[in-house]
Amino acid sequence: MDFQIPLPGLARDFNSLIPQERDFIAYFSSIDMDSISPIVDCYAGVGPKGYGVFLILARIIKIKERILSDRQLADALKKNDLYRFVTGDIQPSHNTFNTLRDRLKVKGFAEIHKRFVLKAHSLGLLDLDIPNLPKHRKKGIILVADSTFLITCGKTKGEKDEKGLWHFKNESAAFFGKGHHGHKYPVGHKAHSLKTISGIPLVIIVTPASVSDQNVIIPLIEELTARYPNLTFSYIILDKGYDADEIHHDIYELFAIIPVIIRKKMVYPKGFSKDGFPLCPWGIPTKPKGIEYNRKRTKYACFKMCKKSAQTLLSCEYEKEQYRFGYICHTYFEDSYRKYGPALSHSAIYQIIEQA
Repeated sequence: MDFQIPLPGLARDFNSLIPQERDFIAYFSSIDMDSISPIVDCYAGVGPKGYGVFLILARIIKIKERILSDRQLADALKKNDLYRFVTGDIQPSHNTFNTLRDRLKVKGFAEIHKRFVLKAHSLGLLDLDIPNLPKHRKKGIILVADSTFLITCGKTKGEKDEKGLWHFKNESAAFFGKGHHGHKYPVGHKAHSLKTISGIPLVIIVTPASVSDQNVIIPLIEELTARYPNLTFSYIILDKGYDADEIHHDIYELFAIIPVIIRKKMVYPKGFSKDGFPLCPWGIPTKPKGIEYNRKRTKYACFKMCKKSAQTLLSCEYEKEQYRFGYICHTYFEDSYRKYGPALSHSAIYQIIEQA
């Protein structure tokens, strides 16, 4: 005899679900409730009894299924039995989600996200073992910084002032500029984020679209280190929009994180090769011999390369036996963090990231 056990919210036999619907259920069944319930339980009265955790799951459905408003989400929960099944068969009104936001606020949602991140860290998902990276690299989580344009869903009616600047009722929206190559919507926001190299977001700051990425990177890292004081961060990968000497300096000096910036070809001063290697007194490029972080300098040596070249007629003082590595010189971080700083454009980690 076959027995069919009724499942809360599901109006169909489980065996009749298509593979996509089963994958949807599997996705929500894998969510760690222990990362949500301790936070939501602190706010008594969030919807009827038992709604708390399931309201957060409903909001995850809203994002996953790209539902625009709370009203549409409430209607979808009433009509879609699959949504009700993964959220405990709740059918809240749309203003219940507004109550949830008012009580949790940004701090509450950030705490839930933090717990998910720490859970991912305990599973080894933040600091993946990447075999191609140098073994002697600094140990810790590798970060990636980026920004994404967000179309504003609020009222975008604005006025120009005497200087020609736009002002909107929604203060977080800004005019980004006509004919921008990245998007066709001039009015909106920017989501500035830090995520791990494995793609897990750690912190996000939303600003008007007109705010430069360079102005947000330091507040992002400050929020990161404050939210995760027990995690170790080693490198941060940035695009060429962050390639300024003061950003290199502040990221390394204030947070002990090494910036790795994907940049255009560098122009080095006289006495350097086009690739950034210092030249010996005879004009032959030296090779890096290691970075001395405690002294904030990079060591170079010629390794007596002139003996292997065609220029064997040169008489060089550094060919003698007491000079084991030949000519030795240094570049110092303080002269230019972006050219001579803790991660050099010709180092192995740059080459691996550019290949990736």
